[in-house]
Amino acid sequence: MADIQLVGLTRRYRQGSHTITALDGVDLRIASGEFTAIVGRSGSGKTTLLDVAGLLLRPSAGTVLLDGEDTAGLSDGRRADLRARRIGFVFQEYNLLPALTVLENVVLACRYGGGDRRDGRRRALELLELVGLERRLGHRPDQLSGGQQQRVAIARALVNRPALVLGDEPTGAVDSQTSDELVALMRRLNREEGVTFLVVTHDLELAARTDRIVRLADGRIVSDDRTSLAASA
Repeated sequence: MADIQLVGLTRRYRQGSHTITALDGVDLRIASGEFTAIVGRSGSGKTTLLDVAGLLLRPSAGTVLLDGEDTAGLSDGRRADLRARRIGFVFQEYNLLPALTVLENVVLACRYGGGDRRDGRRRALELLELVGLERRLGHRPDQLSGGQQQRVAIARALVNRPALVLGDEPTGAVDSQTSDELVALMRRLNREEGVTFLVVTHDLELAARTDRIVRLADGRIVSDDRTSLAASA
C-alpha cells in the first residue's frame, strides 16, 4: 500500500510568449488504500496533476512524497525505477501493443519492472483470471472489445504489485454498462489487493463510487470531499 503526498505542486510551461500555470501550489495527501477521484473541467490541471504524481513530469516547484520518500532530487533513472516497481498506469486509450497477445502484453510489463519471468507469468495468469479474461490469453487487442482491452490494461497495471495505480479517464472510451463493470472491478481490486487508486475522470458516476472526490479549477483544489460510500464503510 502507498501513501502519496503532493506538497506545494506547481507546474508551469511556455506556450508561445505566454506562461501557462497548469498547477498552482497543490497540497494533497492520499492515504494508503484510498480510492480517490480527481474531477474538474478540461484545462483544470487534472492530467498534469496525475502526470506529476506518477513521476512522468517534474514539477516547476514543490515535490511528491511516495511513502515518505522525497522524489524531487531523484535522478531520471531512479524515478523510472520507482514508476516501474511502485506505480501502475491505466490510460483511456489502453496503449496495448497490437502485435502481442493478451498474456504477452501483461507479462511484458513485468519484465520492464525487473520481475522474475516465471513469477511474472504466474502473476499475469492470476490477474487475467481475476479480470475475467482467462479464455482470451492468446487473443490480440484487435480481437477484443474496448472493455476487454481495458481489463487487460488494468491487469497490466497490477502485474508488478504496485502500491499505487493512477488512472487517466479509465472509463472514457467505453459504454456505460462496461464503465460500471470496470469501476466495480477497480473497487474490488482496491479492496482485495490493498492498492491505492487515484483516477482523473469526467465521469461523475465513477467519482461517486470512490472514497473521496477532489475538484480542481485553474490548477487549484477548490473542494475535497468524502463520499457517502466512504462514510458508510
